[in-house]
Amino acid sequence: MKLINSKLFLTFCLVLSIFSILGVLYFVVITIGGEEGKHYVLDNWSLFKKFLLDNGFWLFVALAILPGFILPCAPFLFLFGIWGTKYGTGLACAISVLALSLNLVWTYWLAHGIGRSFIDKLLKRFKYRIPELPPNNLTQWAIILRLTPGIPFIFTNYALGLLKIPFSKYLLVSIPIVAITDCGFVLASAGIFGGSWKFIWSGVSILIIMILIGRTVSKKQNNAEKSI
Repeated sequence: MKLINSKLFLTFCLVLSIFSILGVLYFVVITIGGEEGKHYVLDNWSLFKKFLLDNGFWLFVALAILPGFILPCAPFLFLFGIWGTKYGTGLACAISVLALSLNLVWTYWLAHGIGRSFIDKLLKRFKYRIPELPPNNLTQWAIILRLTPGIPFIFTNYALGLLKIPFSKYLLVSIPIVAITDCGFVLASAGIFGGSWKFIWSGVSILIIMILIGRTVSKKQNNAEKSI
């Protein structure tokens, strides 16, 4: 189990390093631009938000693609909630789940194929290699990663792709968990911006339940490791 943890830790470091580089670049742009840079980013986000809310198709495309480039999912899910106050919350949930499912697919294959080859070549220069997990633990680790609070959606996509989790198991574990969490965000957002307490309580309750389940799974895993 300790060996598996060390392998996972190495994979996380690989993915996190890529995220960190992009984050630093963003911070540098904001720092150099000063207040003007911040206002520029905020103004463009406002225009982009309005465009997405006025064009549901592009909101779908944005959620299906942009999180793969390290943008967080939450803002787009909240936009789907706002969009749902006009076109229907159920439709907003369904379309957003479909968009995230497409994101799950293409980011997995990117990490499993081109991304893995690139990182593998990079590691070989430093005499390292991408870790492999034992086949009997793949589904277990996929569930743990998906349910552990604080691990970003896209981080898990790339990590599971790099670790070569079988695609069928990846989807079987990921889609239900992602769909439930997605609906929690969309319902909460629709309730907040649409003035519906029913949606607010439903969405927040779903998110709290998922967090509690994640903490329980993580705690059981930690206890299991200590007993070994």
